[in-house]
Amino acid sequence: MKVKSCEQALEILMTEKQRTIFLCIDEYWKRQGYGPSIDDVMMLTGDKSRSNVSRVMHKLCDLGVCKMLKNSARSIRPVYLNLRKL
Repeated sequence: MKVKSCEQALEILMTEKQRTIFLCIDEYWKRQGYGPSIDDVMMLTGDKSRSNVSRVMHKLCDLGVCKMLKNSARSIRPVYLNLRKL
């Protein structure tokens, strides 16, 4: 299933932590116009572990609700955003 909106992305089966981080990424894009760093997500969610946040962000990409470029900071975005480079 190709995700075309935030609502469709939220219909995909995710854990509570995955849903929280996805909504954080989505809201950050809406406000800033670019993706959050791992530290930004940690600050917004209150998480204390960079590795856990990174793992969840990669899992969101595996689920098909987010995309990111390898070895590129702030490249994570909701899959329904159409950007030329990503």
